[in-house]
Amino acid sequence: MNFFITLQEGPLRDQFFPGNIIDKLNALGNVSFNEQGRTMTEEELAESLRDTDVCITHSWLGCPVFNEVSLKHASRLKLIAHVCASVGPFITEQVYSRGIKVSSANAIMARYVAEGTLAYMLSSLRDIPRHDHAMKQGSWTSFPKVSLMNKKISLVGLGTVGRYLLEMLKPFQVSVRIYDPYITEADLLPYPEAELLSTLQETLEWGEIISLHASRTKDTFHLLNSEMLRFIPDGALLINTSRGALIDEKALIGELSKGRFRAVLDVFEQEPLPADNDLPALENVILQPHCAGDTDYAGYTQGLIEEIERFIAGEPLQLAIPYKQFKLMTV
Repeated sequence: MNFFITLQEGPLRDQFFPGNIIDKLNALGNVSFNEQGRTMTEEELAESLRDTDVCITHSWLGCPVFNEVSLKHASRLKLIAHVCASVGPFITEQVYSRGIKVSSANAIMARYVAEGTLAYMLSSLRDIPRHDHAMKQGSWTSFPKVSLMNKKISLVGLGTVGRYLLEMLKPFQVSVRIYDPYITEADLLPYPEAELLSTLQETLEWGEIISLHASRTKDTFHLLNSEMLRFIPDGALLINTSRGALIDEKALIGELSKGRFRAVLDVFEQEPLPADNDLPALENVILQPHCAGDTDYAGYTQGLIEEIERFIAGEPLQLAIPYKQFKLMTV
């Protein structure tokens, strides 16, 4: 069994593929790496896939697209194992038409993103950053705090992250409304506290906390535009741990500047955040550097190694991305 890892040499590869992880792969077969010192071209990937059975991908520093060019010599390729979440930016129809299986750490990372989302809810409602700052300035001021118990929560998009978040929210006895045109009431049977709404407007109007979990696609670009943002209730909390492009950032800054509601933003239209961006000047927003899912990187890879072991043994894949899910993933 021959494995090829697309991630170039450097600190990030060391974090995702430490020595013990490489040892586990070596025990399963022969391992080779991207030695270009950069993201490979499609032609370079094509040459590397000539004798590859399993390609292990990573996309944070870029990843060549698996298309007709890069797959032209990939007669042995049977599995693409992605150690990040979405495969939307680099997997194509050709992968599925060739019968190549695709798995990713999407379900693994989603659990951590849901945990991060819950942490952002609690931190903002309890005003933890402001209390911390005040005490470090010598103050003993107690600002108004709000409990998560019994809150009305609106989810825009459900997906894997949203499902994990629903499980984590159960002890808080919340009520949940969801806007997601790709799910049905049957999908919500395990969550009696949740109800599906038919429009984005009524979902935004209903929630005391609004959390975004939709994929970034051409249909969801600026889903929350200036018109939709006006439906967020006064005093609400908006959280985005999905993709920055879901929100018209300029319009959001305009609404936040009015002080109507608060926000926790983990993702942005341009990352890193430009120095001239107006968000850091606003007191009613908590900013995070796209890190809701940043935890144990080697754990993502370990999960994919276990998936590869299932693949070798002919067992059902647990992290597979079926074609229907691929078509809805962030690009």
